[in-house]
Amino acid sequence: MTAQPSSADIVAFADLDDTLFQTLRKLPGADPTTLTPATVNTQGEPHSYCTPAQSALLEWLGGRGVTLIPVTGRDLTALGRVTLPFFSWRVADHGLSILDPAGQLDPVWASQVAAALQDLQPALSEGHSLMTEWAAAAGCRVTRHQAAGLPFMTVVKHPAADPEPLWALRQQWAQWLDHHPNSPSLHIIGNANNLSLLPRTLGKRAAVEYLRTQHLAHARLTLGLGDSVSDLGFMAACDFALTPQHGQLLRAVLAADLPQQ
Repeated sequence: MTAQPSSADIVAFADLDDTLFQTLRKLPGADPTTLTPATVNTQGEPHSYCTPAQSALLEWLGGRGVTLIPVTGRDLTALGRVTLPFFSWRVADHGLSILDPAGQLDPVWASQVAAALQDLQPALSEGHSLMTEWAAAAGCRVTRHQAAGLPFMTVVKHPAADPEPLWALRQQWAQWLDHHPNSPSLHIIGNANNLSLLPRTLGKRAAVEYLRTQHLAHARLTLGLGDSVSDLGFMAACDFALTPQHGQLLRAVLAADLPQQ
């Protein structure tokens, strides 16, 4: 894929999974003939799909010369399995990695991330070790992810996607974090069958703000697209926000008893 940087006045920062596409498990009853493959698995087979509405959204954005920038929790390898056309900047690893239009890591951002991660290594390692012990007793799987050459995130999953043990593990992690000196610098996020501990101050919002000020200052309009509560930060850094009908974020808003003033 040839990089084609755009100088469009409109920039859309978009989360990927469950915003622009999702797996068939989350599309019960959908007509397969109406779905468009959007990712492949490690064997190169279609894995996630766009609904007609998501395909229309992508067509609408592309047809108006909008610069579309993915802002995803996927690592660089998983981002490479997304088959949608991205020609500009790309944000991966929950914001800790930024690729330029040529597909190279932005050196300034990578340097900032590496410096900040150095200070957080003791707390991240402690949180990982504790969760490894707790998760084994709960029958859950733990993986650790790196960015800028350093560990930055611990992810917990249940093999049967059972939310109850994950919720109990989240409570344990939260109790530990509440009493930790680095509590303001770390946070726990959960979505579907994922529970993660990662830096709060190096996330998607910080990456979007960096791109807006350092590389995309020409944009007259920015859009933030996301489905989960953890996307709120970077969506709030944009001029307007867009969220899918059945996403975690909209469910949370509808379930809340919000005052009208």
